[in-house]
Amino acid sequence: METQLTVSISFIVYTLGIVLVGLYSARFSSRSTSDYLLAGKGLGPWVTAISASASSESGWVTLGLVGTAFTEGLATFWVVPGCLLGYAFNWWFMARPIHQHASMHEIYTIPDLMGSLFRDREHAVRLISVAVIFFMMTAYVAAQFNAAGKAFEAVFHIRYEFGVLIGVGIVLLYTITGGFRAVAWTDFVQGMMMCLALVFLPILTVTHIGGWSNVMAGLAKQDLSLVSWSAGKTGFLAFGLIFGWLGIGLGYPGQPHVLIRFMAARNEATIKKGRIIAMVWGTLVFTGAVVLGLASRTLLGELGDAEQALPIIALKILPGLLAGLMLAAVLAAICSTADSQLLVASSSLSHDLYARLTGKDLNSRFIVNIDRLSVCVVGILAMLLALTENRMIFTFVLYAWAGLGAAFGPPLILGLLWKKTTSTGAIAGAIVGFTTILIWKNVPALSSAIYELVPGFFLGFFMVWVVSLIEDRKNKMRQI
Repeated sequence: METQLTVSISFIVYTLGIVLVGLYSARFSSRSTSDYLLAGKGLGPWVTAISASASSESGWVTLGLVGTAFTEGLATFWVVPGCLLGYAFNWWFMARPIHQHASMHEIYTIPDLMGSLFRDREHAVRLISVAVIFFMMTAYVAAQFNAAGKAFEAVFHIRYEFGVLIGVGIVLLYTITGGFRAVAWTDFVQGMMMCLALVFLPILTVTHIGGWSNVMAGLAKQDLSLVSWSAGKTGFLAFGLIFGWLGIGLGYPGQPHVLIRFMAARNEATIKKGRIIAMVWGTLVFTGAVVLGLASRTLLGELGDAEQALPIIALKILPGLLAGLMLAAVLAAICSTADSQLLVASSSLSHDLYARLTGKDLNSRFIVNIDRLSVCVVGILAMLLALTENRMIFTFVLYAWAGLGAAFGPPLILGLLWKKTTSTGAIAGAIVGFTTILIWKNVPALSSAIYELVPGFFLGFFMVWVVSLIEDRKNKMRQI
């Protein structure tokens, strides 16, 4: 009873804190679209780095990745280098050109960036971008509300549906009021909490078991596949598993909720400092999540829902106050992604469809109110999706991650780093990449062989390159 009271107090204090940040941010966010969508392009290195990282690593890490390590065992470690390579590519190759381009043009969103890069006078690139963002981001946000429902169910023993509603209410309140400034500031705090949880809880759990050797011995006793680097698979299946999990990193260059942080950075010095902060944070968080999942499997054995391992372990081995802080960190991780994705998805409706295509004044308070209404609409749609029977966080997130990564990654990489990229090539690549994800995911023989992002990304990349080359040669022939 005392533990439950302490956990509840920690949760309430945390919730009030982030809502107050949102209300305070509202003082600035209503001034203009730049303030509401990009915090006036004034983020420093710590907020840029931690908020970018926390927005991409959410309930899928604290609940999903921990649960996957719990179920799959040692092989889950392949996710760590895959994600870190994605971090490195984003910060060393994408961040600076995105920041420079956004600084030179009136750019607030990824569809803005795509339209500017490819001189999209017919708005074809923008419309395709909006469609992909809206559908994939709504599914992505639903996965975060899914995680909220599971967290509240595991900790407070309330119905999953009520947990989803509480999570929706918290995130919508401060995102609607404070916009991107509230999202960035709260994501910084949430990212630090998440990092602390995934550093100290794995250490405490492994220590509680008696050391790493005891963790591995316990896993081997339950199932030898848990201590295999290929999860017991051999041949092509082992290759598909390892390469698929390494391939998760291919999605980072195409995640709008991550890339907008580079647009919002104060200057290039922010990017240089931020890359180091982000890499250290990512290393700690990913490694900690996998270690916690493995140790939890040794300590708990089988679970009805492996994605509830972190809150169960926290309540089992920690005193009330620390348990409350760890569980607040789970909610922090969920909120830090849901808020960013809500803002990106809603801005695709308000800014990229309404404001850009109608030519309305982008700095008017009316547009900011449209932004807020769009946040509410997307939030409600995501909530309805989270209340369906599909409640696998890791699977849900990977699908949305793949759709965004394959649609936006190849056109943006080539558009920023290769001058011959054309709008036709970008459109072809986005369509082929996204379509590949939809087909691959829904054909069991293909989806079981390798993660759909890998073929989707490379086919999309190839299509952008080939179509751009063909169009470039045609233009040269016309000049002759």
